[in-house]
Amino acid sequence: MPPEVRVAVDAMSGDRGPSVVVEGAVQFFRRCPKQVTEGVSIILVGDEGELSREIDRLGGGSLPLSIRHSSQVIGMDEHPAEALKAKPDSSVMVMAGLQKAGLADAMVSPGNTGAMMAASLLALGRIEGIQRPAIAATFPTIGNPTVVIDVGANVGCRPEQIYQFALLGSAYSRGVFGIRNPRVGLLNVGSEPTKGTAVEQQAYDLLSRSGLEFRGNIEGDGILRGEADVVVCDGFTGNVLLKATESIAGLIGGVLYEEMKRHWYSRAGFLLMRPAFTRLWKGLDSAEYGGAPLLGINGVSIVAHGSSGGKAMRNAIVAACAFFRTGVNTMISEGLKPSAQREDVM
Repeated sequence: MPPEVRVAVDAMSGDRGPSVVVEGAVQFFRRCPKQVTEGVSIILVGDEGELSREIDRLGGGSLPLSIRHSSQVIGMDEHPAEALKAKPDSSVMVMAGLQKAGLADAMVSPGNTGAMMAASLLALGRIEGIQRPAIAATFPTIGNPTVVIDVGANVGCRPEQIYQFALLGSAYSRGVFGIRNPRVGLLNVGSEPTKGTAVEQQAYDLLSRSGLEFRGNIEGDGILRGEADVVVCDGFTGNVLLKATESIAGLIGGVLYEEMKRHWYSRAGFLLMRPAFTRLWKGLDSAEYGGAPLLGINGVSIVAHGSSGGKAMRNAIVAACAFFRTGVNTMISEGLKPSAQREDVM
């Protein structure tokens, strides 16, 4: 039997309200395999009355769902630090408090990313030795999924912090995707070691002496070709890359739809190719990965899209369970030990 996991879920902060969050929690138990759901319980954090009504509407009363009431919500446009101080009973703060108190093993939120990061840092702290936590996103590729880190937590970074992102991403790739020795690439404007700013050049030097499976610089077009299992960059670059990549599925779908409207034989061809297109959409759909982990936190913190629907929330919960059960944070701590002994690296 897999280890028990108690997942706290912020049900109030997403763009689409609590209904889709509760739907995702119910879907988790009804649609995921038994080996994933066994031993899992979900704590929905938010307005007790609203959440109770949603659970009843979806017929989820017999599922291992519980509610922890919170009376406040932090909006997407609020300043994280100010909002956390002004709203101590917000759903994200209550959720983080549950994990701090040992009443939850992981947490998931589709709300304000800055507030989620600040609450995680305040309640759980950083893994010893980590300078800055970072957000890791999973990108679809021709082969294994690629982890890109950072995608938004840190706009400006020092070389040693980018080096640590490689440690964080490698541990996540090993634990969640089972890649024994992940290939690491440094996102840059060219493959030569002298490319990029002084930060990238110094990060290249640190990574080349790190003991990781460093494959050098990687350009943007190499990510979706699967040229690396882990790609490191600062959060500004990573966030732009993430948003641009997520638009690809919509672009392809829109072009195909317009083409199908033109001719009857285009529609016939689509019907014949439908299974292949279905697999393509699934691979490109960000909802399949659910959420992005905040790596470097002394706990489990999964950030979901504000616009997440039921499927995305379901898969964000799956991601939280996988993170906890595979012991990613232990791998990160173990990975930091050799670098702490190597004075010429840090």
